[in-house]
Amino acid sequence: MFEDFEVSQLWEGHVHERPQFSLSVQGNEYKGMVHDDKIHWFHPHPKQTLEEEHVSAIESKVFDMISDHLEE
Repeated sequence: MFEDFEVSQLWEGHVHERPQFSLSVQGNEYKGMVHDDKIHWFHPHPKQTLEEEHVSAIESKVFDMISDHLEE
């Protein structure tokens, strides 16, 4: 589905701290952050190159992996 999944904290130590992630799909790198149980994609948005159902599957997996990462 995707490769090279990495999570970091955006604005670490501040009130607006958010989990940020990056991943690769079919050789393209995408980045985003999670806020209010929503994924906010940075440019380029994966919907520009991937099918809607593929993006939905990716977002579901990202939520699972982010949750696992935050529990550590």
